[in-house]
Parts: sequence; structure tokens; C-alpha cells
Amino acid sequence: MKVLLRHMVVLCSALFAVISMSVGVAQAAPRPVPVTAGDKYAIKSVGVGLYVSAEVDNSGATEGMLRARKAGSKNDLGSWERFTLHTDDKGETITLRSEANGNYVTTERGYTGSHRNLLRARGTTVGGWEKLQLVRQPDGYYALRAQKAGTDGMDVYVTAEKQDAGNDAGLLRARASAVGSWEKFELEFLGESNPGGEGSRPQPAAPVSAVDIRVMSWNLCANHNDKCGNFRTEGGELGNQITSQMGSTTEAQQYRAIFLQEICESQASEIETKLELKTGTGWSVRFAPIKYAVDDSSVNAARTCHNAGSAGAWKDRGAYGIGLAIPDSNVWYTSYDLPSPANRTIDGAWVRIEQRTALCAVLPAQALQFCTAHFSAGLSTDDADGTKRKEQAALLQQIVHSYTPAGYRTVYGGDFNAVPPDSASPDTPKDVMASAYQKDKECDEGRDAARPRDGRATKPLEGRSIKIDYLFAPSSATFLSCDVTNPNPTPIVLPPTDHYPVKAHLRIPAL
Repeated sequence: MKVLLRHMVVLCSALFAVISMSVGVAQAAPRPVPVTAGDKYAIKSVGVGLYVSAEVDNSGATEGMLRARKAGSKNDLGSWERFTLHTDDKGETITLRSEANGNYVTTERGYTGSHRNLLRARGTTVGGWEKLQLVRQPDGYYALRAQKAGTDGMDVYVTAEKQDAGNDAGLLRARASAVGSWEKFELEFLGESNPGGEGSRPQPAAPVSAVDIRVMSWNLCANHNDKCGNFRTEGGELGNQITSQMGSTTEAQQYRAIFLQEICESQASEIETKLELKTGTGWSVRFAPIKYAVDDSSVNAARTCHNAGSAGAWKDRGAYGIGLAIPDSNVWYTSYDLPSPANRTIDGAWVRIEQRTALCAVLPAQALQFCTAHFSAGLSTDDADGTKRKEQAALLQQIVHSYTPAGYRTVYGGDFNAVPPDSASPDTPKDVMASAYQKDKECDEGRDAARPRDGRATKPLEGRSIKIDYLFAPSSATFLSCDVTNPNPTPIVLPPTDHYPVKAHLRIPAL
């Protein structure tokens, strides 16, 4: 398990300045682009021997310019030296995003002279000028290959200009036709150096009291699937849809977690605002991206959300992934990379496959932990036989039970893309969630005496409907109610989402 945990992503509070706000606190104007969640990397120039910084304090044509200029170790780095990796073509190329200003790194193909193809953190969406290829070198370092101005091919390498002087010393520019030491870079993973990791989870309150709470899980189908009405829907409307499912104000105030799948990072803050307006209390929406393994590398990049606006205008929606909405009294949260199918050749074609994730948070004052995940889809090109979904379910069980300190009660759920063990559906495999049913209690469990490990359908399909969305609680818990609601009882051309929300009211006894 150490290998799986080695790349556990820690989402510390500093990364969520724009998607974690409290009710009653004056809020700054929203940033033009989100400061993104996900794996953080430092980039170190081999030729110069220094870390790359985004010079965000510059103005004019050099604002955000990238330079190899920071000495020291990775423990000495600040936001200027921290970048996330993104991809909008499933890992064929990557785009760097500066943590300092939230902007994508652009190759300035319109510049001339000594700044021709200068790299700057100034892009607000991903296009050709923002795309780079990681090219692994025999010695383990990487070269960054970009498009040459006036061509569609990627045939120039990024150089750290060691010989330049003054404010241009070490500037990054895509100009080389071959790779030497000036074109080599080391990517240093920074995620594990963040505070808030597995070992720092706070101890739960003692004594552990009984709690009476509500939870919900819903795949909102809110971006890449143009067969859903929520395709490119903004966060405010998603928040309206979520809060409409929460019942009265009194019922809404009993919610302690809402598990969200298929959302965009930029939607989180508006969802949060709608939850606060509904309940009159503070909420936080934590986010973790789904990723792709980048070609010719050992790193993953966060999948970007669709960037076309309703009128064809470009729009930065940040990364694509899962969310966990919880009261803002939470103090710890982290995400985990789930074992996912590797990129491979299928029927003669190279197929790049989503790398899935899980996300957890705790409310120590109530001794509660909440976890959500979105498992692999089970398509012919994505875990057709269920091997990886079984591994994902096994790791989720370890997160829920083995990794959690004594005294926490865990409620978890999400879109697990697998039917229950007793399902009457012809879909297979049926044993993905068997261990969860053995150790915990599912919201709809026991509804049918002949098929106790089954439940109402949560995903309508052509000609049939199946259950693939779940809510689990400790075996000692009592589900006072379990609702599976069709969010669109009146048929229209495009329903908001291709999943039904699952809602539960439950009582967890004291320990």
C-alpha cells in the first residue's frame, strides 16, 4: 500500500481560497481564473541548477514570465515555484498552471527577438500556445517540447537561457531544435510535502456522541457529456438543483455531507454559496481532479473541463473531477489516487484512460468522516472486466476502515459504476461492492427480502435502469429514510443529469 499512498494528493486549505468560503465573512471579488487543486510540482532546470519561478510581480509583457532563478531545496519554495499539470487531450500534452496567479503557462509565439516564444503564466484557458509535451530523456530528466510559431507540429524545446543577464537570467524560451543540458528539467512532486496528510488527521471528539444527520450523493453530469442538460452548466444553477433536493430549511440544516461527481472546479464556489443561502450556515466544497497519465512520463495531469462558453467564448472552468460539500467546521481533507487502468493499445489504437480519485474530510467535533469516489466506467476501453473497480473498492474500504483512527464513524458514497451483488440486472461484475455490503450498511439495503443487497435504480439507460450510486454508513447505523429521486419527472429532450440523487436520513449511535 505504500506505493499507492506515495502519490496521495493532499488538498490543503491554501489551495482552496476561492472554493472554501464562510457565511457572514466579507468576500473578495472572484478571481478571473481559479487557483487549481491537484498534484503540485516544482520544475528545476538541470543546466542552470535552479528552480523555475513565475515572475508574477512583473508588469507588462514580462508579467508572469518563467525564469530558472530560485535556489535552495523544494522545502524553500513558495507559490511562485509551484505548478499543477493539466491536460485537455487525455495526456498527449500537458499545460502548466501557476499556483501564484492561477494562470496557464503560454508560449508567446507572437513575440520577436530575444523573447520570442518566452514562457509566461498569463493564459486563462488552454489552446495551442499553452500545450507542451513531456519528453523523457535517457537520464530520467524531461524536455518540454512546444509548437514552433507558424506550424502545427511540436518541434522546439524549451531552453533555460543560462547565458542571459539581469532580469532575463534563466528565462524559459521555446527555441531549441535538440536537447542539451539547458533543455533538461526535473519535475519534483510536492504534494506530499503539504500539511494535512494522512498522519495529521485530528483525533475525534471524546466521548463520541450519537448523531442524527442527512447525506446525499449525486452525479451531476455537469461538463463533458453533451447528452446531459448540465453540460457546461455553471455552479449557481447546479447549486439550485442540489438545494432543491434538500427539503425544508430544517431538513437542509441536518445535512453534513453531499457527495458530488462529474463537476468542474470553478463550479464549487457557487455551489457553496447556494448551500449557505439554503441553510443559513457555512459550507465548504472540497474538490479533487480526475487525471490522465501523461504520455512518455511517470506523472499524471488533471483533466480540464470543457472550455467553450454558451456563445462560443472561451471559459476557464478549471479541472474536472469530484466534490465533497461539508460544513465549514471541517479541518482536514485529502484525496487519494485510486488504482486505474493503464493507457494501452486496444484494437490497434492507443487509448488513454482516466485515473480516478477518492476524497475524504472529517468533522472531528462530531467524530464523523465522509468519503466519496467515482470509480472507472466499465466501458470496453475502461475496465471492461471490473478488475480495477474491484481494486478501487478494496482501497476505498482500507481508507474507510484501516486508515481511519478509532472513534471516527465514516459515511461514504458516490458513483461506483457497478451494480449491487444481488442485482437482477444482467450487468456484470456483481461483486465489486460485496465487501462494502459485508462490513457496512447501504441506504437501500434490505428493501427486497429476496435481493437484500440491491436497491432502486439510480441510472436510467435505454431499455432498463440500474443502481450504481450508493450511500454506506457503519453497520451500527439506522437509516431513518432513503430516497432515490428522479430530478426530472417530466420528460424533456435533455434531462439535467443521467443519474438520480440518493438521499439518506440516518442515525449513528454513540460509541
